[in-house]
Amino acid sequence: MKTHQRFLSAAFLLSVFTYSSLGLATTQTCDSYASLKRMEGQVQLVKANSPFPVRNPELPYALCTGDLVQTVSKAQALISHVGGEVVLAENSRLEVLDADSLSLAEGAALFQIAQREGHRFVAKTPLIVIGVKGTEFLVSSQTARNDVALFKGAVGVERQDGQAMAYFRTKPVSEMSFEEYQAYQKKSFSEYKNSLDQAFNDYKEQQMAEFKAYVSGVDLQTGRQLTLNSDGEKPEAIDAPVNKAVEQLQKQLHLWLE
Repeated sequence: MKTHQRFLSAAFLLSVFTYSSLGLATTQTCDSYASLKRMEGQVQLVKANSPFPVRNPELPYALCTGDLVQTVSKAQALISHVGGEVVLAENSRLEVLDADSLSLAEGAALFQIAQREGHRFVAKTPLIVIGVKGTEFLVSSQTARNDVALFKGAVGVERQDGQAMAYFRTKPVSEMSFEEYQAYQKKSFSEYKNSLDQAFNDYKEQQMAEFKAYVSGVDLQTGRQLTLNSDGEKPEAIDAPVNKAVEQLQKQLHLWLE
């Protein structure tokens, strides 16, 4: 009898503990700086410190520090952040950092950031840090290179490790000779659709970029694209007009912002 009573008491305490734990789990909250508003195709949402994706999230879904949004082929996602909105392209992964920053671990994303007094929004990749002042820009993070294309506003780009970069800039058309312009047209426009897959040195040669100086950061101008290599020993950055492939991707992703 006593054994039976002890068993019932233990079962009761276990049920209370389990109920309390579940109650705490359902009421736990975190500081939410973003939300997943829309998705198309297969999009995975992984909470911080969890190895498993969230199944069938109800939209909009609140995102907290450390949460990841990942897309596969032919998938896209719209993320609303306190700093603005981000459209995540296919085969991409984005992490929420805090109220003023997001990190694109891989892939491409279109950022539309609003100015907020007293706040400086920062977009990061494993290679670069982008300081934003109210703007629309596209970031592509790949193993061999990173690209930042600016469509509106202003951004400053520097490396995560703080290393100075060899800064190259495409000569403006107004400064080219006729022969240089013909060569530029032939090199720059014949392979635009494959430009993001080109090796960094091939891209530099294609753009006929000229060395300017060693710099710690670059203030990018509207309509320009900054391409950086991932070689930590000899960092380089190429400033050139936004190419057609990136421009086409921007137009495709921009539709989700309208």
